[in-house]
Amino acid sequence: MRIAVVLACVVLAMIGVPDRYEPAVLVAAVTIAWCGLSAWWTWRAPHHAAPALVVAAAVVALLTVELTQPWTAIGPYNGWAFAVASITSIGIQFELPSRPRLALLVTVVAAGSYVAGAAMARPLADAALFGARLLLDALLARCVFLLIRSRARAADRARERAAAQRRAAEVAAARRSTEREYLATLHDTASATLMMVSLGAGAPQDTWLPDRARRDLDAITTVPAPPGTRQGTVDLPVLLRQATAHPLVDVAWDAPETLPLPARPALAISHGVREAVENVARHSGVAEARLRVQGSAGGVEVTLADDGSGFDPAAVGDHHHGTSESISGRMADTGGTAVIESAPGHGTTVRWSWHD
Repeated sequence: MRIAVVLACVVLAMIGVPDRYEPAVLVAAVTIAWCGLSAWWTWRAPHHAAPALVVAAAVVALLTVELTQPWTAIGPYNGWAFAVASITSIGIQFELPSRPRLALLVTVVAAGSYVAGAAMARPLADAALFGARLLLDALLARCVFLLIRSRARAADRARERAAAQRRAAEVAAARRSTEREYLATLHDTASATLMMVSLGAGAPQDTWLPDRARRDLDAITTVPAPPGTRQGTVDLPVLLRQATAHPLVDVAWDAPETLPLPARPALAISHGVREAVENVARHSGVAEARLRVQGSAGGVEVTLADDGSGFDPAAVGDHHHGTSESISGRMADTGGTAVIESAPGHGTTVRWSWHD
């Protein structure tokens, strides 16, 4: 803004004083050189320019423009010289934001040199009034700068607090997701196995318990990946064969030999199937179930059905960890869905769906 105003004033001054062309050319040359130097400071080296050099150039330009008013004035009131002094005293507050004393020095030079140059063309009292206005302009500019800086710093602090809150919320969400995953895994593995042992199910236990306990330990000691983590692919049927291996339930298969799937949804489905098979053994009153796996482009649908006693899904509260977390919650975390269809006396069907 300062450069544009100063250049415009210089051009108008040269046009307005054709009878004293040589002094106007000298003033114009000095002022244009000052504007060019200021532009280079602003656009090329704003952090490397020495403040003393900036002030020295401004002082030289001001003295040249203001003290030559007897030769360059257009009429008794030299408005273009006042405009140069005014925009310089205002702009220097923003050019030297961290050097208020140097900015004050330039302001005083602008006001003093303008008053001295204008006094040669008209009474001193009139010129002094305009000099006081220059000081007031600079004071208001400094106040505006301080206000802008304080608001900008407040906005920066607000953004930092918001970013910190977002990071804390993301960390807390990831921690809760990991805790839910671990609790669901513990519920599906060790807790279920211990309950079977305590009820004496599947005796003799030495035929199935060691292998099942080994799989439980592997599942518990595997650190679950947080949501959004990039993982490779796994073979879903391999995981499902492990999930459906139960001493009390015979699961009939209708599945492809191999079906690669991203690890997170594949693990969520296999854990859910394992919990559903465990529910068949505990609650259905039958020892058979049917598993069907259908792969599609970028997705999969897995169905486990039994012809047992069934139940009312609406009557199952969120406190039932197996249904809310092991089956539904895990799939929701991966972007998939798990739907339970059942009614008393009509068996139970669970469908897991995931699409990329």
